Amino acid sequence: MELQRRWLGIAVALGVALAATAPPSARALTLADLVGGGGFSVGLLSFSDFDVSIGGDLSADLSDYPVQILPDGFRLTGPLSALLGGTGTLLLSYDVTAADPVIDGVSLFAPGTTIGSGAQAWVAESALGPGNAPLASLFVYDLEGVGASPSDAASFAAVSAISVAKTVQVGGGIFAVIPVVDQRFSLVPEPWSLAMVSAGLAGLALFGRRHERMA
Repeated sequence: MELQRRWLGIAVALGVALAATAPPSARALTLADLVGGGGFSVGLLSFSDFDVSIGGDLSADLSDYPVQILPDGFRLTGPLSALLGGTGTLLLSYDVTAADPVIDGVSLFAPGTTIGSGAQAWVAESALGPGNAPLASLFVYDLEGVGASPSDAASFAAVSAISVAKTVQVGGGIFAVIPVVDQRFSLVPEPWSLAMVSAGLAGLALFGRRHERMA
């Protein structure tokens, strides 16, 4: 029964990984498009200066790693898995900039799956601000026999530029995989949004006072 359970787990994890890396109908953005001067912008954020290094049993073809643009960051998928004691490491660094100092937080989500003694799947990340000042260190993991924590986040004083260095590691045991790695950033609310929120709160307070007088 234990062996059947393990192989069932492998089948499920492989299904998730294949679903995440299945090629879309239209050509998607990949790491191959970003390395060597590529980049993209979303909202107030611009992503640039991508650098990637891959070792071990992971595919060295950067076009195998799709990048999906999110409203506040991006999602990395691809063959981030290792089987039967194999290991693989992906090192990714890039810069994030905004016109004003509005970036005040970073979050990471990478749900791993591990099977077998010694299996591990984890992502470690460092964020540096202007002058290479440390802003945050994030760590998410699934370690067989230890536990799992698929998300991490940190906040800091608003800055206009961040350099991010990320390490993705899978390997050991029978099977280890990280189907998706979501990178998101939080922004200081715009003045207009703050004004709208303040007006709404003031309106609620006024309504409450009138209701108390009428009661």
